[in-house]
Amino acid sequence: MNLSDLPPLPDAPGVYLWRSKTKVIYVGKAKSLKARVTSYFHAEGKSLRVAREAAGLEFIVTRDEVEALLLESNLIKAHLPRYNVLFKDDKHYPFLKLTNEEFPMLMVVRRVLDDGARYWGPFPEAGTVRRIKRLVDRVFPLRKNSGFPMRKRRYPCLNFSMGRCLAPCVGNASPKEYAEAVKRVEQLLDGKADELVTSLEAHMEQAAEATDFERAAEVRDQISSVKAFFGTAQQAYDVELGDLDFLGFARAGQYVLMQLYQMRGGQMLGKTNRFIDQAADDSDEELLSAFMREYYVASFAKQKGVNLSTPLPPLILLPFEIEDQQALAEFLSAKGRKVELRVPRRGEKTRLLELSENNAKTALESELKLLERKGDHPALKGLMEILELSRRPFRLEGFDISNLFGESPVASIAVFEGGRPKKAEYRRMRIKSLSGSADDYAAMEEALYRRFAGSLSDTMALPDVLLIDGGLGQVRAAQKGLERAGLTLPLVGLAKREETLVLPSGKTVELPLNHPVLQLLIYLRDETHRNGLEYHRKLRSQKTLKSVFDEIPGIGPKRKEALLAHFSTLEELKAMSLEEMAKLPGMDKRSAEAVLGALIAQQSKM
Repeated sequence: MNLSDLPPLPDAPGVYLWRSKTKVIYVGKAKSLKARVTSYFHAEGKSLRVAREAAGLEFIVTRDEVEALLLESNLIKAHLPRYNVLFKDDKHYPFLKLTNEEFPMLMVVRRVLDDGARYWGPFPEAGTVRRIKRLVDRVFPLRKNSGFPMRKRRYPCLNFSMGRCLAPCVGNASPKEYAEAVKRVEQLLDGKADELVTSLEAHMEQAAEATDFERAAEVRDQISSVKAFFGTAQQAYDVELGDLDFLGFARAGQYVLMQLYQMRGGQMLGKTNRFIDQAADDSDEELLSAFMREYYVASFAKQKGVNLSTPLPPLILLPFEIEDQQALAEFLSAKGRKVELRVPRRGEKTRLLELSENNAKTALESELKLLERKGDHPALKGLMEILELSRRPFRLEGFDISNLFGESPVASIAVFEGGRPKKAEYRRMRIKSLSGSADDYAAMEEALYRRFAGSLSDTMALPDVLLIDGGLGQVRAAQKGLERAGLTLPLVGLAKREETLVLPSGKTVELPLNHPVLQLLIYLRDETHRNGLEYHRKLRSQKTLKSVFDEIPGIGPKRKEALLAHFSTLEELKAMSLEEMAKLPGMDKRSAEAVLGALIAQQSKM
């Protein structure tokens, strides 16, 4: 699709859908549809590929960015476009729901409804919800087995006999006593553990003064359970931090790991991980925005304009700014209390982000160590440090030029991912601009330009690092080819004799031969060289085959085409017996004898 093919676009907020002939390939939102969509044709990487691949564009104008944010989330879930960031374990996060009844019950749900109930969540992990629910069921005597809405029963359940339910289903509960239990549950779920413990301690003293020692013992056990949950079972932080969520972000090449932590009343309630292994074309901002959309927006996606009592934290700490930060804050603020999204610059909250970032890096390293067993490589971190990259590389591409005195020059591309060969993506190309010339620099420039500006640019992912077989001349020729293609990528050359790393600036890096980075680069260089030599030998062999067939009496154009279709190298021809060759289409015993005789004569001249 070209810029001229776009429909007239308004300068208004909304959502746009890039479509192929059969399906939606990308959904995005914009403050200005006109500005955002037209920017795709002046961009690079994924944005430009989306625009080129698209056969059409649809758009929906919204009242504001908040409505666009919600609509984008719904459309992504509906269409699952392949260019959007999609999480493999996409799901509805669990909530705790305190029903809106005279005698409420606590439930675990995954949908938020406008039913007057109180909701807590979303919780990042189901384990946290189960632990809290078990604590409430054990400590506070709310009903559990009488359904929603409450159904009358003839006889109370076992929980009543165990002292874990006041049994309102059989008319046994005092509304005042039940309301007191509900209030304490709300204090617990609001993260006000200190207030709850203080209230319980006062209640215990009152029971003891009234010589109701059995009730005092029950309250004492409640206090112990609450302290255990928020003390030894959960990690305590500064109570003054209050309620907030904070996120950690770590990246290594196409691998990204994000962590979200929930803190309520200064206590850590839980965290969730999101690991993405195919993020080579996505920016950090796009990935973080997609996570925020999945975790926060999708949880309330169907609640248009509903004012819920869900105690979302008043503050969400982000590791860096995102484009739709303000719109997301407005969306969440419409769900109850005001919510601010902020990147802290100083104070205790920066320590929380440092903690989350370090934990995300550690978790990502653990994931990568697991991947190393499947083909990742420890040298990648060292390569990142040597080349001063902002993130750990994953995809490496090696380039080499092969020719014999200028004859049949070819370029070879080898691909490593995670430090291991990905042979299905090895490529070869004939150098078209050179004939009878041994100009390796010009050949290298052409190879890089065609790789990143030709058809391969649409079928192969962008590499994190390019390895050039050669010294400074080859490296700068490669850089010139990249510049012609409009790209800037990290480049490093590997000089053959000294096995020295050469950078475009002219700087050289010498490493011990047993250094894992050097070993990895030598392996990639040798694979690139081998791939090119094999192709070059094949081309020369095919040329020799053609000349052999041209000189054989009785082998006309049709038989020559049939033979060339069957053989690609001299080695294959040598391995064929007289009887086997005679059975080929268009061949007979006499013509087979002529071919083999010509081959013997050709070998005797070599």
